[in-house]
Amino acid sequence: MIQSIVFDFDGVIVDTEPLHYRAFLRALQPFGVDFDYDRYVQQYIGYDDRDGLRAICGDFGVSLEESQVGELIQQKAEAFERIVDEGVTPFPGAVELILSASANMPIAICSGALRRDIEAVLRGVGDGDLLNRFNVIVTADEVPHSKPDPRSYQLAAERLNLPADQCLAIEDTPAGLASACGAGMKTLAVAHSYGADRLAQADRIEDAMADVTLEKLLTWFA
Repeated sequence: MIQSIVFDFDGVIVDTEPLHYRAFLRALQPFGVDFDYDRYVQQYIGYDDRDGLRAICGDFGVSLEESQVGELIQQKAEAFERIVDEGVTPFPGAVELILSASANMPIAICSGALRRDIEAVLRGVGDGDLLNRFNVIVTADEVPHSKPDPRSYQLAAERLNLPADQCLAIEDTPAGLASACGAGMKTLAVAHSYGADRLAQADRIEDAMADVTLEKLLTWFA
């Protein structure tokens, strides 16, 4: 039986991927970088900010010094916070699952987003208490490599003080699933960002968070 649920953040709890896309474009505007959202979904979802910026700049022939990468991360984070202030809506079912799960077991977030991004979004959801429901939050600030590298999920299990195979990761991207599987966790995929064919590595796939309840999870992963 699972002893903890580890949530990815972007694309699982909240639909922030379009917001990250807009923030990347704002930060990269001085370099003449522009691309549509479909390309963002197909090529750049799943990266943390550092690796995402490197991948985008590499694809567009933009050469960056390491100091410039750090500056762009800061600029992108500031742009993201301004966009978040305009309002963020969680996926239907996500808050309900977080509340029911947190009342019964320790829960965590494992995300390629920056901690400041996550905290800014969660404080704007509901009564602002959602952030306090999580026992552990692992972010891009704390690991050397982004998903699909398994280190972030390994760190989440360590901080939960649980074996990885007693944790269930909820993910929405192939890179995230590879990371969780690499750490030895059970996996549930929600098809918010990709079709089921791209999420075949998961132990189970559901169309959306609205289809997932704690009772179902405890049955599926008994």
